[in-house]
Amino acid sequence: MTQIPIKESEKEEFSSKNKRKITRFIKFYLIPGWRDSEFSAIEYEIGKTKSKRKLFRRILKPLTIAGFLLILFIAICAVYAPWLTEYTVESITDSGLSGGVIFAPPSAEHPLGTTKYAYDILARLIWSCRTALVFGLTTIVIGAIGGVIVGTISAYFGGKTDSIIMRTVDLIMVFPALILLILFVEMMGEELQIMLYLFGMLSIPAYSRVMRASVLQVKQNLYIEAAKTGGAKNFKVMFTHIIPNAIAPIIISLFGGVGAAILGFASLAFLGFGDKSLPDWGSDINYARTRFSQYFAAFWPGLFILIAVMGFMLIGDGLRDALDPKNN
Repeated sequence: MTQIPIKESEKEEFSSKNKRKITRFIKFYLIPGWRDSEFSAIEYEIGKTKSKRKLFRRILKPLTIAGFLLILFIAICAVYAPWLTEYTVESITDSGLSGGVIFAPPSAEHPLGTTKYAYDILARLIWSCRTALVFGLTTIVIGAIGGVIVGTISAYFGGKTDSIIMRTVDLIMVFPALILLILFVEMMGEELQIMLYLFGMLSIPAYSRVMRASVLQVKQNLYIEAAKTGGAKNFKVMFTHIIPNAIAPIIISLFGGVGAAILGFASLAFLGFGDKSLPDWGSDINYARTRFSQYFAAFWPGLFILIAVMGFMLIGDGLRDALDPKNN
């Protein structure tokens, strides 16, 4: 192979560039206040990569991983329920007919026993995972979206608008949510869809207060004033500049909110206000509340409630600790 000769002028130019780069590098790191666009960009990319790695390591704590595994177990049961049990939803709810033995002990046919109406406990546990996740996730999405909108409007406009909205929120939060749910369910019906909307609407006040506090901090930043000065409309300022920078507390609280929603739904079902056409853990505990000798009928649904709620709580706590500025 023939080598392409390098001109002396090109060698001198290359050497000169290296010397200038070394000089800029030394000035950049040794002279306070000296900035260089090339090295600043490299330093920024390195810092961003390190920050992501630190955040990832803070999230991957043992308790957070345990919470993720618990939720993964519930999610697998919910998604693959038709493959994990031979029973259909209709055959293990009040809409189905069962001719078996009530509160039968564990056996080959029923590994965990049967309930008050001779329904297979294992099948109801598996299908109830789907009911719990649908209820918890849907209600919290409704509550979070409503809370973000209400809290942002209240904090952004302030004055009388803020006072009216917050006093209304306080008035709603004065009444116990479970009592209000029972009253509305009695009036409107016990269908799952109705309870989804009711629980979601009653979750809006709590999220609106969290969002309001975050927006009050963000709206003081200079880039918000710059956007207003530049002629940006209120709608654009709120939904383009404020919400993306103020929504972090809402995201962190979502996981704990899902756990609280699942527990609230189980409480309603335990009190007898659940949707009888769908299996749920609260109803199973309600069925076994007077049969202390058949403790297994209440133990297993209680254990699944514990798994689901604890899983979401652990993930929420892990995210809160990882995103806490004090830990950065």
